[in-house]
Amino acid sequence: MSSPRHLLALLRERSVVTRTGWGALVVGVLVGLVGWTFAWEEARIIGLALVVLLGVAVLMALGGSRVDLDLQLHPVRVSPGGVADGSLLVSNPRSRRVAPADLEVPVGSRVEAFRMPSLGPGVRIDFPFPVRTTRRGVVLVGPVTTVLGDPFGLARRTLNASRTVELFVHPRTVNLPSLDAGLIRDLEGRPTQDPSLSDLDFHTLRGYLPGDDRRHIHWQSSARMSAASGTTSLMMKGYTDTRRSHLGVVLDARLDGYGDDDTFEIGVTAAASVAVRALRDEMDVTVVAGGHAVDRVGVARTLDGFARVEPDRTDLPALATRLVGLAPGTSITVVVTGAATSLAEAQRAATHLGPHVRVVVLRVAPGERSTTSTVAGLTFLTMGSLDDLTRLVRVVGGR
Repeated sequence: MSSPRHLLALLRERSVVTRTGWGALVVGVLVGLVGWTFAWEEARIIGLALVVLLGVAVLMALGGSRVDLDLQLHPVRVSPGGVADGSLLVSNPRSRRVAPADLEVPVGSRVEAFRMPSLGPGVRIDFPFPVRTTRRGVVLVGPVTTVLGDPFGLARRTLNASRTVELFVHPRTVNLPSLDAGLIRDLEGRPTQDPSLSDLDFHTLRGYLPGDDRRHIHWQSSARMSAASGTTSLMMKGYTDTRRSHLGVVLDARLDGYGDDDTFEIGVTAAASVAVRALRDEMDVTVVAGGHAVDRVGVARTLDGFARVEPDRTDLPALATRLVGLAPGTSITVVVTGAATSLAEAQRAATHLGPHVRVVVLRVAPGERSTTSTVAGLTFLTMGSLDDLTRLVRVVGGR
């Protein structure tokens, strides 16, 4: 059986009466009782007025009709400091007039408020508003609600919850030189030395061996060889494997490893810059950044993923394991981490990636000298300043 306290909480939840309204009701009843008990005319009038005022407020909150709300943002992707143009289009599709109401649009941690006048049938009205940004992230705009009630805040009812629109504030990126994965090329590049039974192109010819697939006979060469030797000679196409470059980007999102928020943001910028450069080089790119991951999508959606990144406690071996699960064909992985990350942890992450993957560890260490080194088979880049990232990428690409 429900307790009186539970019933009171349920009543408050379902009721349009606000806390202020309930307070006015209690005060009105108490003052009215005092007035009736002691024949105090002024107290009776005040008590009755408060009760009547609450009743009128409830009627105002229960009135009105639903309207159509359309929330738009342009653009939906900006850089830190950019401004998006928000627009709230309100229309009355019904055959009767709707009452005035307040409109509330949550924009991140703040609320844009508008007063909607009474709208006739078929009338539309637009409320523009700017969405200013200061830092990387995702700004949630909406849902919009129509608020019905009285001017004194005694009763309140919300209607018309609209959709929520995401504004992606992309991290800043550094313009990097073209990357060289060093292990494999794309389909139009140089082939590897790995033999393959079939591929998009062949690179050698060899004699026929019993069991060879006749579909791979090179008939023109076979005819010339047969004519020259006077015997039937079949020449087979010899393929070498060509594979598309696949870059993995692992971003360590543990704030402790970077020391502060500003250094962490430098790490996000560095990781995003490498991923964007690889995409523009037409590589496949898979990103695992803290609790978020994107796999083989375009530049815009990859940067959307970086916009969502928040500090996370996941260690490098776990991030590497997730990368392997998403993209087992990764040929090179760039691990972006803080200066506090140990060599042993980087080696464990490399073990999870596998021996066929070239691993480059980019340490974000503001104030230190930017250097490159090779330790235990891993390429280490120490970045003392974001301005040095271009030089470091050029150095490692030339190896």
